[in-house]
Amino acid sequence: MYVICCDGINTLLSEACKLLILHGVPRQIGTDTCYEYPEPVCFKIKNPHARWIVVPQRKWNIFLAYAESLWIAAGRNDLSFISCYLKKMINFSDDGLTLRGGYGPRIRAYDGACNDYLAYDLAPSISTESSCSVDQLRFIVDCFKEDINTRKAVIQIGDPMKDCFDKTGGKKITKDFPCTCTLHFIKDAAVRKLNLIVHMRSNDLLWGTTGVNIFNFTFMQEYIARIVGLDLGYYYHIADNFHFYERYKEKVIAISKLDIKSEPHFVYPSAKITLPEFNERVTQLSKWEQELREDHNNKLIRFNDPFFDDWAAVLFCFHHKLTIPFENPILNKIFYEKENGHG
Repeated sequence: MYVICCDGINTLLSEACKLLILHGVPRQIGTDTCYEYPEPVCFKIKNPHARWIVVPQRKWNIFLAYAESLWIAAGRNDLSFISCYLKKMINFSDDGLTLRGGYGPRIRAYDGACNDYLAYDLAPSISTESSCSVDQLRFIVDCFKEDINTRKAVIQIGDPMKDCFDKTGGKKITKDFPCTCTLHFIKDAAVRKLNLIVHMRSNDLLWGTTGVNIFNFTFMQEYIARIVGLDLGYYYHIADNFHFYERYKEKVIAISKLDIKSEPHFVYPSAKITLPEFNERVTQLSKWEQELREDHNNKLIRFNDPFFDDWAAVLFCFHHKLTIPFENPILNKIFYEKENGHG
């Protein structure tokens, strides 16, 4: 296994591009050619607060990153939500309604049944007691309540009942087989910080790793840390197969030549929040986002919590095509550069 230690997402992006350009081995995948590192790769991010990509050559879709974080936290997998922020998501849907491999219901309402998840939402999925599904976020929080040094706080994304075979016993044919296997939250042995170890079976450098995965999972790491009363520790991202596709080679080469000298980061106030309080805010945010998307609401929602206020503000900017002040100065810089044609 090859290990790369990075300060944050921008240095990871640069080092990952260098690694694949220098050592990527071509593999034919259907009609496409990809370049993959010939063994598993582990990225260690020392500061998960540095999750915003500011490299202009990357052309990062910041709206998708924030939207998908809400989509996951709210337990959703509906295409109507996420395709608003990236239209090509429909290409990965089996039924035109959902992304069957979506992480939302797998995390918030895991049921282990053979039927694929419907378009779940947070409110109905956790508001009633059910022996048929479990909220894995609640399991994580309960593990830390019981023992702050727990080693049991693992979220399972893969679901053999849904992912391996169809109802007739034949091998599952699907456009959307989850790339993430597990998320393991664990307190650092030396200090009161929460580490997160994510294991991916397969990971695309641009679509997955630096597109949404590291943002989504360090975002989750931050709000879980607040809920369980720990500071943010290290983030580990393990990809069994790490690759990029031929059509993006010029972009990867260009980024590989950059010398990233600084890693912008921002630390939100880490006031304690309970899981029920978090769920309530996510439910409000999810309901407001849908009203915004369907043009039934043009007002910015506020929570008196900078983390949630910036979460909402990014989505508001997408739908109203304008820029408003953020608590996070990195967001102010990103949106200023977007407005001036640099991002």
